[in-house]
Amino acid sequence: MTPDIADIVVALDAGKEVVGRDRSSKSPALAQAQVVGFSRALNAETIARLKPTLVLGSAEAQPPTVWTQLRQLQVRAEEVTRREDGADFADAIRKVGQLLGRDANAQQLASRWQREMAPRPARGVRYLVSYDGQLVAGRDTAADTLIRAAGGVNVASQLSGFKPMARDAWQSLQPDVIILGSHTGAVHGGKEAFSKRPEIASTPAGKQGRIYLLPAKDAMMVGLNSPAVVEQMVKM
Repeated sequence: MTPDIADIVVALDAGKEVVGRDRSSKSPALAQAQVVGFSRALNAETIARLKPTLVLGSAEAQPPTVWTQLRQLQVRAEEVTRREDGADFADAIRKVGQLLGRDANAQQLASRWQREMAPRPARGVRYLVSYDGQLVAGRDTAADTLIRAAGGVNVASQLSGFKPMARDAWQSLQPDVIILGSHTGAVHGGKEAFSKRPEIASTPAGKQGRIYLLPAKDAMMVGLNSPAVVEQMVKM
C-alpha cells in the first residue's frame, strides 16, 4: 500500500507475487500489479477486491482506519512500520523478510541500510524542508531523520510534523539550504520564482542559490534510497 514497503518487496525479489500497488510505487518489477489508489487516500474495499493473501504497508498508508477495515473484511494486513519519521525502517525490512520467508536476505539488506544511514559528522548546516513552500517539516518527520543523518540542523525542529509556516518565519530561521517538493511546483512556483520571494532572497539559502527540488518520496519519506538522498543532501 506504500512505496517505501513496495521497494523492500522488490529488493527481496518478491515483486512477481504482488497483485496490487499504490500509484506511487512505480518499480518495473511491479508493472503487472493493479493500481489501488494513492497511499495517502486508500480504500479498503478496493484493495480487498484483489483477494490478496497479505497486505503490506507503512505509517504512510492513510487513512489510519484502513488497517482495521481490511481486517474486518477478513484480509490479513500488516503495518510493518508505524513511525512517520522512518526511524524503524530497518526493522521494517526485517519484518517484511519474515513475512515473505526471506529472512536471510532481509537481514543483509537491513544491516547494509543501517550502515549506510549512520549519521555523518555534524556540520552545522541549517536545512529547511518544505512540501510545497508553505508546509515545513519539523521534528518527528522523515525529513528530520534525513537532515540529522546528513549531519545537518533542522531549523524547523520547534514544530512537530508538517506545519504551515508564515512567510516572515522563513526569513527569521535563516536556512542555509531549502529543499522543496518537486511535484508541487504549481504551488510554490518553481525554484526560480520561489527564490525571488523577499523573505527567501534574504536568507543564506536564497543569497547563495542553495534551493533544491527533490521528489517527495526522497525528501519526505525514509526508504531504501535514503542513503543516496543523504549523500545528496551533504553536497547541497
